[in-house]
Amino acid sequence: MLFSLFKKDLIKFKKETIIFLGLVLIINMFFLYKTYNGWNIESAVAINIFLFPIAFLIPLLLSGSKLIGQEWKDNTIYLTMSLPVSSEKIFLSKFLAVTVQYAVSSLSIIAITGIQFLIFFHRSPHAEEMKQLFDIRLFSMGSFFYILSVAGLIYIISIIFLSSLTGKMFKKYSKLVSFGLFFTILIIGGRVIDFIVKSLQKTMFTVIQGGEYINAEDIMEVLQRVGLGFLETSLILLLLAGIIYFVTCKIYDKKIEI
Repeated sequence: MLFSLFKKDLIKFKKETIIFLGLVLIINMFFLYKTYNGWNIESAVAINIFLFPIAFLIPLLLSGSKLIGQEWKDNTIYLTMSLPVSSEKIFLSKFLAVTVQYAVSSLSIIAITGIQFLIFFHRSPHAEEMKQLFDIRLFSMGSFFYILSVAGLIYIISIIFLSSLTGKMFKKYSKLVSFGLFFTILIIGGRVIDFIVKSLQKTMFTVIQGGEYINAEDIMEVLQRVGLGFLETSLILLLLAGIIYFVTCKIYDKKIEI
């Protein structure tokens, strides 16, 4: 049953995912072509720095309308509630669908960026100098940053689900309640996370105090510490998302009626 729900939710993102990946491919091919005709070769790699946040925003913008609002609009929510399936599985399938959609889009961009970088590396006159940047700590920090993006996505999506579901309990001012609750939870959660962010910044400034660290080895040391900060923050976000997920399921079971 969980897989069937997951498949149903995932299909709702199919059109937008295909369109986005098509645009990513076209944009990268265009920039690659232009680098052979006078543009800086770095631009073919740098364009994906702007495309990556879009891959993060798409599931955020669509999750509430596609996975919550559309079910009420089409009255499919009542069919779902009549099925012998727990609220935990219903919302877990939605979280999985959003996460997979983001993973497909973001990892595709990362793969294309890797290909663009290899092309850039072979064409760059500074290839030898760039080799010193390849370090396992750099890739570790990149991996931790990606984990942080997934955790951040899950955290914000959990707030969207909770606020959207709570808004459906009110016949009047439903959207106003949803928006108000969303920003309220976001602000409260931000206060909790703020302590972690400040701790991370304090650690970074301690490492680079006085401008002493200027060589590649010292930069890698800073990146390693930052990566661990990303991982710590990710765990906090997932913990908060788990609490919100539990509350959402309880509201669904106790307050939403067929």
